[in-house]
Amino acid sequence: MKRILALALCLLMTVSLFVGCGKKDEDDRGAVIRMYMTSDIYNFDPIYAYTDDAATKIMGMIYEGLFRIGNNGKVEKALCKNYKIIEDKQNSIYEMEVTINDTGWSDGRAVSVDDIIFAWKRILDPEFSCSAAAMLFDIKNAKNYKNGDCSPDDVGLYPVDTKVFRIAFDKPINYDLFIENLCSPLLVPLREDIVSKVDKWASNVAIMAGNGPFAVRSFTPGEKMALQRNAYYYRDTEKDAEDKVVKPYRIFIDLSLSANKQLAAYNDGVLFYDSEIGLSSRNDWSKVTKTVDMQNVHTYYFNTNNKLFAKKEVRQALSIALDREAIADIVVFGEPATALITDGVFETSRKNSFRDKGGDLIKTTANVEEAKKLLKEAGIGYGEFTITVRDNEVDVAIAEYAQSVWQEKLGFDVTIVKLGYKKQVTENEYEVYVDEFEEAFKSGDYDVAGIDLQMFSTDAFSTLAGFAVGYSGTALNLADEKGGGWDLKPGVTGYNSEKYNELIDKAFKENANRAKRSEYLHEAEKLLLEDCPVAPLVTLKNAYVSQKLSGFSFDFYGCPVFTKAKLKKYELYTNAEAELDE
Repeated sequence: MKRILALALCLLMTVSLFVGCGKKDEDDRGAVIRMYMTSDIYNFDPIYAYTDDAATKIMGMIYEGLFRIGNNGKVEKALCKNYKIIEDKQNSIYEMEVTINDTGWSDGRAVSVDDIIFAWKRILDPEFSCSAAAMLFDIKNAKNYKNGDCSPDDVGLYPVDTKVFRIAFDKPINYDLFIENLCSPLLVPLREDIVSKVDKWASNVAIMAGNGPFAVRSFTPGEKMALQRNAYYYRDTEKDAEDKVVKPYRIFIDLSLSANKQLAAYNDGVLFYDSEIGLSSRNDWSKVTKTVDMQNVHTYYFNTNNKLFAKKEVRQALSIALDREAIADIVVFGEPATALITDGVFETSRKNSFRDKGGDLIKTTANVEEAKKLLKEAGIGYGEFTITVRDNEVDVAIAEYAQSVWQEKLGFDVTIVKLGYKKQVTENEYEVYVDEFEEAFKSGDYDVAGIDLQMFSTDAFSTLAGFAVGYSGTALNLADEKGGGWDLKPGVTGYNSEKYNELIDKAFKENANRAKRSEYLHEAEKLLLEDCPVAPLVTLKNAYVSQKLSGFSFDFYGCPVFTKAKLKKYELYTNAEAELDE
């Protein structure tokens, strides 16, 4: 009998031991994953992310729009719970009613339709520059408002209640195409109370909030960035486990280490994901990395207001003198650009590609002799200008290559201007960071500017429209009536072609016939690259390595989706890493 009691006691203790081991530590909030996802970012405002591939990798994690587009090109509902099309042709009513899901901003406030309407009207504000505006021009009076011809109250965006709003149109449109555009990472909701606090609100973590699965918990350029689970993202805080929707607790990026030191940390097993591999290591690591397309083209913008670049022959010469295959070799994780619009953009649906239909419009090898001939025709034998780039090693390396070609083979005097950030204190005593490159670019304070041009959506119109007057989204100075402040402005390059403007206008009006619309867009892209206010150089890829990490994926724009990511045996690393950004 004693043996039976002893055996039962032993069994009970063993069961208790296993139960204890299986119980989650009350202080354990989930995995803290150390990674090197991106280089420095100075501005988390989504409308500026299209100029920087580093920002592209982050924005999809902290903001969420009505719809998203997966890596397979399929449109998926995101913030949108459901929608319906309402048409009454007899009374000229053409509307879309949208109901949004219950979810919260990272500071706990519920997301409402007012946040969507505010963000879209901000883009459409005639005194606010945003080249994404044309994606919203199907909305009733949206184009008129952007052009200063009506008030914001006339725009066809009407809240029904906090979760339902209606979008009105002047006529029947291609609703599927409109929804594709709503997948754009530029058309996400924003909070008016946050944006109105201070001009550089999107660089201060004490001010900004996100409605995506993660929020920016800490951010100091050159030092660190930490993304933390949004505890209010599709979650009932009273009933649901904290990690019901978002598994990792925190993602930590140590920006104080160089790219190569980050790789050393990866080799040492303390870094679990790296998608910003140093240039000097890329060839060695290319055999083990995986890549995803980013729908992003590193592109040189020529300021046509500069007299040196006024003639298209000069711009053409500078473009064709560059060997895009050599640039791709420098970047490693990229392909020579053959046009402006990337392979992933749709022709008429996700089943066909705009690029396949349009073909190659740029030769990938250099033609220096033809470049010299063009310069001679233009009467240009010498000139001085700058290449303005973000201060990161990829952009600088490309600029150094272009500088060497334009100086040694064409005889120009070229200086590289590398811009980063500066800290400033606002009138309200908020510490914010100024993205010096973005400031120079949007004000046209450059000769040649290197940007990572993000495709705005799966529709070529959304990207090409920004180079047309009337569709550029450039701000008007409504206070300057006599000085031409109300006149429609070209985009940031200053490019203004009547023929190009007409093609974009025809494409916009052919909304219902996508095949005919694409014909105009192909003509427009061809003309744009012949006139050459921009020179696409290399299409970029998001290259990464990972270890002990599973459950993550990527969206159409190459942005990582870590919502369900799992780190093997994360308990071994959580405590140590949690202290890094306290």
